[in-house]
Amino acid sequence: MDNLEPRFTLGVVIPVPQPQRETLRAWRREFGGADTEAIAPHITLVSGSYLNTWEKAVAQVRQVASSAASFTVQLGPARTFRPASEVVYLPLLAGAEECWTLHRALLSDALRHESGFAYHPHLTIAQNVPAERLDAAQAALHRIDLSFAVESIQLFDTRRGQWSLSEEITLG
Repeated sequence: MDNLEPRFTLGVVIPVPQPQRETLRAWRREFGGADTEAIAPHITLVSGSYLNTWEKAVAQVRQVASSAASFTVQLGPARTFRPASEVVYLPLLAGAEECWTLHRALLSDALRHESGFAYHPHLTIAQNVPAERLDAAQAALHRIDLSFAVESIQLFDTRRGQWSLSEEITLG
């Protein structure tokens, strides 16, 4: 077996704390439909695969988290990735560089980020819905100013086709 081929799937995300989580969840419910409602609001750091063993992947995520300091994320007014992707999202006005640093550190060994798009820290509000809903989300959320402290990351096991929380890891 070739050890250079990804064999398993995982996700590493920044969870959004309360009360901001509930606010974002309501917006996602209103504009994003079933695809976004089932998943808690988050900022993805890595969505992909890992080589070798789950234990090695977990150890890498823990090591990266232990080396990172807490930081603040500030979300800004809704934007879209259209026409490249039918998504409305909230950009990071603060915290994007820290997300990039975490993303790069997580990919420094056996983790792989697998996406058809380049990494771009953001929080998805709506995707895979009619254009009218995307337009409504972008119009309604044009004056957003929402901040929260990032004190942990979450590791998900996605091998069975669902996101299953494996561990929440405190930064620092």
